[in-house]
Amino acid sequence: MSQSARRIATLGALATLLVGSLAVSPVAHASTVPSNIVTSIVSTTDQDLTSLRTYFLCTSAKCKAERSTLLGTARVAMTKISAQSAVASAAHVPPKYRGALALFVRDERLLADSFHVYFTTTSTVTLSGDVGNVFYLTSDIGTDVNVLRAAQRNATVTFKDWVEGEAATLVAMQTDASALQSSTATTAIGIYANQLLEGECRSMIAHADGPNASFNAQLATFARNQLRISTSEILFLQGKKAPMTEAQVATLNATVSAQFAALIKSETALVKKK
Repeated sequence: MSQSARRIATLGALATLLVGSLAVSPVAHASTVPSNIVTSIVSTTDQDLTSLRTYFLCTSAKCKAERSTLLGTARVAMTKISAQSAVASAAHVPPKYRGALALFVRDERLLADSFHVYFTTTSTVTLSGDVGNVFYLTSDIGTDVNVLRAAQRNATVTFKDWVEGEAATLVAMQTDASALQSSTATTAIGIYANQLLEGECRSMIAHADGPNASFNAQLATFARNQLRISTSEILFLQGKKAPMTEAQVATLNATVSAQFAALIKSETALVKKK
C-alpha cells in the first residue's frame, strides 16, 4: 500500500464510528430594516428548504418523474432564501435575533455557492460532494430558523430543534470519511474529501452555540481536532510539509474517534431528554 493510500485509510477509519449517528458574529447594521424579516424567515423558509431537499435528495420514482417541475420549484426557493438573506444582512434587529440571523446569512451564502456549483461542475465526484453540502447546509438553515422561532416566542430553543443542523453535518462527515476508506479512493478524492471535512468542521464550530453548554464544548473540541487532521492530511497527499507529523495525526485520529463516540452518546441522551 502506498503512503497516500495508508493516509486515506487511516482517516477513513473515522467512518466506522459515524455509522448509526443521527460563536456567532453580530449582524451588520449598515441600514435600518424592520425586524419583520425574522417573521418572513420563520414563516416561509421551512417550505423553501423542503423544496430544495426534494429536488437535490430525490431517490423515489415519483420525484424522478417530476424532476423538471421540482427543479423550477427549487430555483424559486433558492431565490427566495437568498433575497431574505440579503435583507437580513443589513437588518437592524433586537439583540435576541442577531446571532441566529448572522448564521442564517452565513449558511445561505454557502448554500448558494453549492447550488451554483451543482449546475456548473462537470465532475461526478464534485457533484456528489456538493449534494452532501446541500443536505447539511439546508439543515443548518433549518436550525437557524428554529432558533429564530424560539426567540420570537421569548423561549429557549429545545436541543431537539437545535441539533438538526449538527446531526446532518455529522451524517455528511460519515459519507466523506467513508469515501476516504474506499478501496477505490485516489489521492485526488482524498484531498477533496478532506476539503469537504474541513468545511463541515468549520460549520460545526460556527454552530456550537446550542442550549447545552457541555455539548457545545464537546462539539467544538471534536470539530477543531478533525479540522487539524484534515488540514495535515491534505498537505500530506499534496506532498507538502504539514503542521503535524503522520504519527501525530494517527494519535489524534484515535482521540477524535473517542471524542466522537462520546459526542453521539451525549447527543442521544439530550434528544431523548424532556
